[in-house]
Order: sequence, then structure tokens, then C-alpha cells
Amino acid sequence: MRVARLALSLAACAVTCSYAAAATPGRANEAVASAVRGHAQLAQRAYRDAVAGLHELEAEVQEFLAEPSRTSLEAARAAWIQCRDAYGRTEAFRFSGGPIDDIHPLTGVQGPEGRINAWPIDEAYLDYVAGEPKSGLISDRKVPIAESTLVSRNASADETQVTLGYHAIEFLLWGQDRSRDGPGNRPYSDYLRGDPVRDRRRECLRLQVQLLLRDVTYVADQWTPAAGRYVNVFLGLPSAEALGRALSGPATLAAFELASERIGIPLSTGMQEHEQSCFSDNTHRDIASGVESLALVLEGDGSTTGLLSALNDAYATEIRDRLARALQLAYTIAPPFDAIITSSEDDPRRRALQALSGELLGLAGAIQRAGEAARVKVVVGGGG
Repeated sequence: MRVARLALSLAACAVTCSYAAAATPGRANEAVASAVRGHAQLAQRAYRDAVAGLHELEAEVQEFLAEPSRTSLEAARAAWIQCRDAYGRTEAFRFSGGPIDDIHPLTGVQGPEGRINAWPIDEAYLDYVAGEPKSGLISDRKVPIAESTLVSRNASADETQVTLGYHAIEFLLWGQDRSRDGPGNRPYSDYLRGDPVRDRRRECLRLQVQLLLRDVTYVADQWTPAAGRYVNVFLGLPSAEALGRALSGPATLAAFELASERIGIPLSTGMQEHEQSCFSDNTHRDIASGVESLALVLEGDGSTTGLLSALNDAYATEIRDRLARALQLAYTIAPPFDAIITSSEDDPRRRALQALSGELLGLAGAIQRAGEAARVKVVVGGGG
């Protein structure tokens, strides 16, 4: 979901830096081409890791549904947290015209990001909540729990009416989070066989994991070389255009998505529902893995160089320094996140989050300046 934007995010994020794309001669031109090829390889590996994590989640959920217990529910929850981290490290590949959130240039298919990572969630649209024990699609036995239902009902009338993705699964595993000191506490007995509504909940969870795995696999496949895949389109672009697109992803993730949507708005409103992984209290890791994604795209993974290899050394140094500070601040976020956003203005935890937001905005600005120096188009946007 996208809620009312902070003034600071509008000032810093909804900015388009348009520069004439022009290749530089010699080694500089090869450095850009090499960074573009590396970007495609990093995307493929990152999404494959996300797929592997979802296979683990699928296995644990199957075991939980086969024999519901406190132990099997905790194992499914742990698998969700692990696969969530893996997906978080892909997020810097968003916002760059790629297959995750854009229209495929060859097939015209809209990317599945809205089915993968939609939030916040109107919990009562999907299942019971406090004070409404019969709310949600799961309790409405007139509506079939089927793939077609979950897909057609996802954000059909309102973007908070989420039936698919990581956070819908998170809600079904943890339930509502009504505490500032811990996550949700859904009982495993919600999944015991023999009751029509519980059987519908079991089927809903099974289908959600299956559909999420399908959607993330689709994105991973699009970065895997084969006929008709997006990666061929990306690698076929002029190198300067591809570099500009690739830089737009981390710039937008840093400023618009992380600094504003995931940190600034929750701090401003103090509302638990504006925390991203509110049911599991995993938001601190969501933010950290998002910053790790920035590091992956910009620095590379040790075997493949990132986008900084194509940039002027002085600009690359500034980006690297800001990235290091952002990582350091991200790793200091102490759960639960909702305790921080409801704290007093002088709480040091709040000030650390505000510092991280500022560092991320500065990082986006540094990426923009590096794009200008490289004479490539870097777009910092957001929304949708």
C-alpha cells in the first residue's frame, strides 16, 4: 500500500535527473558494459536465492499442515523469516523498468510485485481479527478458497485488501500483532483439521505459498538467459541506458521506499499498521536486508562487481562511505520496531532511525550525482 507521502520524501524522492546518455570511450565504456553484465548476473543469483528460500518455506508449511503443533508452527515461522531476508536482498532490482514491477517489453505482462510484497494489510479482509471472529474471506464459506479467488480478490477494491504475498502469509502464520513488545500469537489450533473454516484457512495458506513461489520464480527466470526473457532486453540496451536504469533502482529504494515509506511514515504516524512486517515483528530485518540489497547492487558480491565499478572514483567513494554508514545504522535497529515508532521524540532508538533515513536520502543524492557525472539518466521516483 502507499499512504500519504511525507513532505521530506516528496522533496527528496520525486525527482527526475535527466541527462543525455553518452558512452565514454575506451576503458570507461567497457567498465560500463561490464557493470551492466554483472548487474544481470547479480539479479539472477539474488532471485534464485529468494526462490530457494521459498522452497524451504513450502516444505515447512507442508509439514505444519500435515501435523499442526507449536513446534511445526514455529518451524514454519522461522522459514518465513529466512526466506523474507533472501527476498529483501533483491529489492534494489526494483524501480528500474525490470520484470519485478514493470510491464514486460516483449510480452506486455505486468510484473508481479503487487502480488509478492503488498502491505499494509487489512487483516479483516482475509481472516478473523479481535472483535470480529467471523470476518474475512476465510470465514465466508460462500466464497471458494481457490487460486482464482485469491488472485482476483488481491487489491481488487482497495490496495490494503491483500490476499497474496509475503505479508498475507505472515498474517496467517502469526495473526494480528496487538502488542508493542512482541509479535502476533496465532495458535496452531487455527490449523487443526475437522472444522470447515479451519480447513479453508489451511488451504488458503497452502495456496498462498504456492502462488508466491510461482511469482518469484517467474522473476528469477526473467533474469536467466533464454529466449524471450527480460535479461536479453536489458543486455541489448545501450550500455549507458542500462546503467541509468540499474542505478535508478537503488536510488529509489534508498530514498523513496526505505527512507520515506518504511521509516519516515511509521515514525511520523506512530501507527503499528505502517510497520512493514508488523505481524512477525521482523521489520528491523526488512530494513537491514533492504540496505544489504543496496550494497549487493552497488558493491557486488565478491565474485561479481557492482555498479560502482562503472562510476567515477570520487563519486564511488562517496556512495561507498554513505552505504557503510547506512549499513552500520541498519544493524543497530533493535526489535520490536513498533516500540521505536511509538517512543518519545528524544528516544535514542528513534534518533538512530531518523539518522538512517537521512543517510539513505544522502545515498540517493550521491547516486544521482554519480549518474550526472557519468552522463546517464537516473530517475528517483516511487509510488504505485
